[in-house]
Amino acid sequence: MRIVVVAAVGIALAAAVWLRRDMVASAVAELRSMSAAVVVLLVALGVLERVTRADVMRRLMHPVGFGRALTIHDVGTSASKGIPLGGPLATGLRYSIARDAAIPAPTFWSALVAYGVATTFVTWLFPFGVIVVDLTRRSATTTDLAMLAVCAVVVGGSLAFWAVVLGSDRVTSWIVGRLRWASAIAARRIPAAGRHDLVEGFLAVRASLREVGRRPVGLLLRTALAQAVGAVILLVALRGLGVGAELGSVEFARVFFVVTLLSSFVPVPGGVGVVEAGLTGALVAAGVDAPAALAGVLVYRLLTYVAPIVVGATLYVVWRLDVRRRRHVVPASTATVASLS
Repeated sequence: MRIVVVAAVGIALAAAVWLRRDMVASAVAELRSMSAAVVVLLVALGVLERVTRADVMRRLMHPVGFGRALTIHDVGTSASKGIPLGGPLATGLRYSIARDAAIPAPTFWSALVAYGVATTFVTWLFPFGVIVVDLTRRSATTTDLAMLAVCAVVVGGSLAFWAVVLGSDRVTSWIVGRLRWASAIAARRIPAAGRHDLVEGFLAVRASLREVGRRPVGLLLRTALAQAVGAVILLVALRGLGVGAELGSVEFARVFFVVTLLSSFVPVPGGVGVVEAGLTGALVAAGVDAPAALAGVLVYRLLTYVAPIVVGATLYVVWRLDVRRRRHVVPASTATVASLS
C-alpha cells in the first residue's frame, strides 16, 4: 500500500509541476529578489520553530534533556512526514529512543497523548479565533458561520471527551475491566504478554494526563507559539518577496490557519502537494500575485516540511550510531574487567 501511495503521489506531483512549469519557473525567479537579511531571518525562524516544538516535548517528558527531546520529536516527524502511512512507524521510533533514554513508558505515552491533544486543540482554535476577529470588520457569510460552528463543536466535544475520560471513575472502571479481559486473552495466546500489566500502565498514564490537565494553559500556549512561528515564516517570506498591502495580516492569518486545518485531513504524508496548492490558491484569491504566492509557499514548505525531514533523518542516524557504539563499548569493558579478575 505504501508503494502504491508513494507512486501515486509522485506521479500526481510530477504531473502538476509539469503542467504548471511556467508558473514554477516564475516562482523560482521571484526567490532571487529576496534579500540576504530576509533569508537569515527565515532561517532563524525555521530554527525557532524546531526549538519550540522540541521544548513542548521536553517539558512533557521532564527531566529529559533538550537534545534527546529534539531527537524524539524530529525523528518521529521525519517518519510521519516523509513516509506514507508513517504514523505507526513514527510512534515506534519515538518509543525506542525514549526507552533508550530510560524514560518511563507511562511518561512517554502521556507526553505523546498530551502533545497530540494540545496540537489538535490549537489547530482548531486558531481558525476559530481568526474568523471571530475578522468578523469584527465585515459581515459574516454562511461559510464563516459553518466554520465557526464546526470548530466550536469539535473543541467542545474534545473537551467533554477528555473531561469524562480523565474525571469519571465509572468510565475508568469500565476501561480497567476491558483491559483486564484483553490482557487475560492475550496472556493465554501469547505467554510473554502476561509480563506487561496494561491496567497499571493505563492508570499511570491517566494520572499523568490528569496532572497535565490541571495546568493546560502553559502547554496550549507553547503549542500555539510553535504553530504561530510557521505562520510567521510564510508571512515574512511573502513580505520579503514584495507582497504588501494587498494581503492584510488578519486576512493572511485566516487563509493560513484555515488551509492548515483543512489540509490535516488529507491522507498524504505532510499534506505534500495539497498544502502547496491550497495555500497558493487561497493567497491568489486574496489578491497576491501567483508567482509570488507560490514562491512564498515554497520557502515556507522548505523550512517546515523538507528541513524537519532532513533534521530528523540526521538525528536518527546519529542516535543509531551512538547505540551501536555503546553496544561495542560495554562488552569490551566487561571483557577487560573479566580478564583482570
